[in-house]
Amino acid sequence: MATASATSSSTWGERLKLRVSTIVWFLLALGFLLGLPVLLDVHVLLLVAIALLALLLAFPFAWFVRLIFVGQRRQSWGWSFTKAFLALVFAITLLIAAPLYFLAFRTELAPLTVPQATLSNGKKTVVFQGMMHIGSEGFYKSVIYDLEKALSEGYAIYYEGVRGDPAGDKWFADTLAGGGDLNTNYETFGDACGLQFQGPYFELLAADMKARPERHVEADVSTADMMREYQRLMDTDPEFAAAVEKDQPAPPDSGEADPTTQMFGWLANATPGQRKILGLACRGWMTMLMGAKTAPSALDPVILDFRNQKLAERIVTSADDKIFITYGAGHLPGLLDDLQKSDPAWEIKSLKWMRTIETPEDLEGQI
Repeated sequence: MATASATSSSTWGERLKLRVSTIVWFLLALGFLLGLPVLLDVHVLLLVAIALLALLLAFPFAWFVRLIFVGQRRQSWGWSFTKAFLALVFAITLLIAAPLYFLAFRTELAPLTVPQATLSNGKKTVVFQGMMHIGSEGFYKSVIYDLEKALSEGYAIYYEGVRGDPAGDKWFADTLAGGGDLNTNYETFGDACGLQFQGPYFELLAADMKARPERHVEADVSTADMMREYQRLMDTDPEFAAAVEKDQPAPPDSGEADPTTQMFGWLANATPGQRKILGLACRGWMTMLMGAKTAPSALDPVILDFRNQKLAERIVTSADDKIFITYGAGHLPGLLDDLQKSDPAWEIKSLKWMRTIETPEDLEGQI
């Protein structure tokens, strides 16, 4: 009786192990099949490298499995080695591909959004359209549609864009633009991420800008204005000066490699598959980075606070009572605070959210 019970328990245990083993192998194989396109898009040699790594690790892995599980010792060493090799190939492939799939799903399941807020104090109405310098085509088309509608309703359009000034251009390029042209940097980065730079879409308004220039206002400060504010703060605000000194990036001639420059250099020779992989990773990374709350930058008093103050002053003193603003989404809280300092009646009357980053559409058909 006891022997029959023990035999039944042993048989049940073996069946359970077999079922668990089957499920594990199925999941590993499925992960490998999902990860294989990623490996092949990056480079076929990556798959070869994984196979070589699995060969090196297969023997110690098989030895460990045989040490732990008595049943594995009944199998031949050759079969144990083969299973260990396949399991490692499947697992390594899954580990490499999993972060990319996570970033792709992160972009779709928790999209990055910006606000379109309508502000008013009862006398003036300001529509603040949060912007990103690079984003998806659908986002910019929606913004341009809203701008054209606002123009038809009598709004003046206030644009973000630090104006060039010979007195401050070099300082701006060296201090804030990474030593280059900011728009060019945005275009290059957008291309790497499979996204678009906002500039060309605003060219759709060129005809109206020419016909009604008074309705299109460059509302931002100049590079010289920002430079003077920066120097003023450095001279009068010890905390600002200390924070800037602490966050000062390495000078261009320090001999340190610039990761962004290296990435752009690699991108120039990348295959379509590699560009697709980079685009997925970049869009997911941007969604996570820009959607997360980060510590204030040492330069925020110049980049954000100073420009918010000047924009608020322009709104308050303007003869326009209907204004549509296209500015970085991060400016909205500070702008509202500055407007309320001049008139506490300013408040948000309505708010909607717009998605900025999506996977580019690739549509095909037949004629």
